[in-house]
Amino acid sequence: MTFPDEPSSHLPLLWTSSPSRLEPGPDEKPDLPAGFVVGGREAQQHFIEFEAPFFAIVPETRDYKVQIQVRVGHRKGWRPLLTFTLRTTNIIHPDQYTVYNNALFELTKHDQQKADAALLELLDEEDKDASARGETKQRDSSNDEGDAGTDP
Repeated sequence: MTFPDEPSSHLPLLWTSSPSRLEPGPDEKPDLPAGFVVGGREAQQHFIEFEAPFFAIVPETRDYKVQIQVRVGHRKGWRPLLTFTLRTTNIIHPDQYTVYNNALFELTKHDQQKADAALLELLDEEDKDASARGETKQRDSSNDEGDAGTDP
């Protein structure tokens, strides 16, 4: 999974596991990443979990263009499979990106506050990780989007 319109996102998000359903039970173990065959004119449903190296991209509460890429057995390299809009404004749990609604809708004031708090928690965690790596975050005040740059 990549963020094609984000120049600061150099690394793709990696496929880490495939649960059998959106909310697996406590005894259910997710499958590890493994290739699977999809026949011509066939549709399959898979739940894929991706892991993000958030030092590569720190999500803001906005829409992102996201692309899923695949390797097709008879071709070399990665190929785009689908592109969609990831609405990070709907993510209200900083540790759980698996189950939330990606539909375009207005959040309630309470849910927006939870989303803002979750983002702040994630940014604080990223700052701690960057400090541990010896990096510092500097906010680019010339950019109205509030992008943060990373200096070694």
